[in-house]
Amino acid sequence: MSAQQTEKMPHKERLLRQGMKHFYAHGYHGTTVDALLEASGVPKGSFYHHFGSKEAFGKAVLSRYMKFQLDSLQDWIEKPDIITSKKLSGYFDAMVQGFIGSDYRRACLAGKFSTEVSATSESFRSQLALDLNDWRTHLLTAIEQGQRQGDVRQDCPAGNLADTILALIQGAFVIALSSRDIQGLQAVSSSIALLIDSPTVTEADR
Repeated sequence: MSAQQTEKMPHKERLLRQGMKHFYAHGYHGTTVDALLEASGVPKGSFYHHFGSKEAFGKAVLSRYMKFQLDSLQDWIEKPDIITSKKLSGYFDAMVQGFIGSDYRRACLAGKFSTEVSATSESFRSQLALDLNDWRTHLLTAIEQGQRQGDVRQDCPAGNLADTILALIQGAFVIALSSRDIQGLQAVSSSIALLIDSPTVTEADR
């Protein structure tokens, strides 16, 4: 996007985009309002008009990130003619490609905020808990649908499988931020099928 196009963008949108970049690059505590204002070319009064505080701004950026993730997951869930494990591994693989494309910097913003601010901010922790529960709910919906279709194992509760997959996703990116190990991420992707596939699923289905 050109500088001219950015200048025409509403102040709120410019701030949210810069917030996403800065929180990934510097973390929540390493990002200052002044740095956001300088990068976005937005006056301080506009920042406080739209968000009121840095914490409210951080939560707004998190909400935008979660909407993107849940929309992406829903798109994969709605794909026809592929089994559930392929939908979920495809979604995870798309996250991995975005992570690699960012030079191993943009992992999961929800995970980043969970480790950085949830222990010190109750309001942030509450929002993260709700957001992660929404993520789990989408995974649960996909798994229950797969159980009805017969491609997901039924000897394990759908909720347990959803919890495990969400933990795999979060843990994989926490480790990958340090290790930059593509093979580790690929192993997580292939483990989704091992975890949830019904015994009736064949190699051809995968």
